Amino acid sequence: MDLTLVGLVDNKEVRHSLIDGAHLIGRADDAALKLNQPSVSRRHAEIVVAGGKALVNDLGSHNGTTLNGTKVSEPVELKFGDVLEVANVSFRLEGPAGMGMTIFNESQTLVPSAELTWEEIRAQRQEKRDLQSRLFGVLAEAGDLLTIPRAPEEMFEPILDLVETALEPERIFVLLLEKGNDEPVTRASRVKGNRSADSLALSRTMMKQVLEQKKSFLTSDPLNDPGFGGMMSMVSQGIRSAIAVPLFDNEDVIGLLYADDSHAGKRFTRDQLSAFTLLANVIAVAITHSRYHALEKEKRRQDAELQAASDILDGILPTHLPACEGYDMIARLEPCFEVGGDLYDAALMEDGRYAFLIGDVVGKGLGAALLVSHILSWTRFMVDQMWDPQALITKLNQQIFSCTDTVRFTTFFLGYLEPATGKVVYVNAGHNPPFVVRADGTVETLAATGMPVGIIEDSPYKTGELTLAPGDLVTLYSDGIPETQDVEDEEYGEDQFEKLLVQEHKSDLAGLFEKLQGELQEFRGDAPVGDDVTLLILRRTAS
Repeated sequence: MDLTLVGLVDNKEVRHSLIDGAHLIGRADDAALKLNQPSVSRRHAEIVVAGGKALVNDLGSHNGTTLNGTKVSEPVELKFGDVLEVANVSFRLEGPAGMGMTIFNESQTLVPSAELTWEEIRAQRQEKRDLQSRLFGVLAEAGDLLTIPRAPEEMFEPILDLVETALEPERIFVLLLEKGNDEPVTRASRVKGNRSADSLALSRTMMKQVLEQKKSFLTSDPLNDPGFGGMMSMVSQGIRSAIAVPLFDNEDVIGLLYADDSHAGKRFTRDQLSAFTLLANVIAVAITHSRYHALEKEKRRQDAELQAASDILDGILPTHLPACEGYDMIARLEPCFEVGGDLYDAALMEDGRYAFLIGDVVGKGLGAALLVSHILSWTRFMVDQMWDPQALITKLNQQIFSCTDTVRFTTFFLGYLEPATGKVVYVNAGHNPPFVVRADGTVETLAATGMPVGIIEDSPYKTGELTLAPGDLVTLYSDGIPETQDVEDEEYGEDQFEKLLVQEHKSDLAGLFEKLQGELQEFRGDAPVGDDVTLLILRRTAS
């Protein structure tokens, strides 16, 4: 008998001829087949060749010896094509010129590596036709993944069903590329028998080819596959056949589909690889469509919430400011998005004073809109209760500080006007300094008298005063006006805004706002709107 053990040790091919005699396998120095592997015992196993037979026996090793997946507990005869595993090192029994060679024994009787009767050949043909029919049916069923809307997490069970029908493997894994992970993440798996889903160890070489080069991968002999240096990890797991294909959605590879089997007779075919690749393409397109559908559904939900918030804010913010004899006033707010963080308000108080305010909540969206509604509710209550500006801003600061985090604050300006005298008492809590344009065209600004509300719980605030004479105009505005940017990221600026106010300070207030809108649009050009634009103007018209 002329047998040869062929295997990979440290990614190098090892061949050991089994001539007559005893062959010790292990780490011992006197071993005929010395394996310097930690998992191999010093005297691990022995093969005795005599009388035309080769018998292998385990010598009480720590990690055991298996033949064709069966543990060796007593002497077992070796035959051509057998797979012998010494701990995690695997060998195949071959003839002198490799597997598939026609050899003769001493009596010149032909010993084939496989035997097939005519009935078996016909059965194999029928089996191939059945396989082709099954694969065609699986591909046809895969179309349901595209036509039946599902959430992404509901896609995986139908995917596993299709793969199981197509290949009938022991293990199936769906691995997807996800943001923040260098390697694909297992999102679904199915395991038969005693195999473990946690023991998946893929060759990085194979993964790279599948994910980066969009190559489908198939091995039905991991022990002797020279194309992948990491195949010994598959052998150590007992994998006899494995298949991996890219999840390609016609634009990007979003992951890979993998299946394997440990049965000695299980061999995936090239036909199955082709069908599996097409199936993975349909699956990838379905997963991507499902993700898009989920994103669109979430966007519709958010749009509905934003629209509801916008409608609420439209109802909260006054469309027209209350009249005050001897004064003209106007307020406008153009949100950057569906809902913004700017606010304004005005009220004629019981004692005859006229309260007016403007604010800018940091941030946009529903959070800012919710805070705007709270601020308007608190300030309207306190104005109605005749709170003075300093006390009102101090209390408002405490309220906002207690219900928000440190990054959510509000710039705020509040003024109380005595109509008969034109005297204004105000608090500027970190807001853009309003412009006061006098009747003669000179300009003053109302600097901040304290920090924005909501940053420090016990922040102090001071009041300021000014007196408006007939023809004087005070303009409150949000930073969306001076910070309007053009396509070169240049800002409109406060100087240009001040220049416009001086030029138009005697104009009708509605016309002034329209003039400002046109100038901002011309300056912005094709650049997008970057922030809310809010304006409140009050002008004294008579003594």
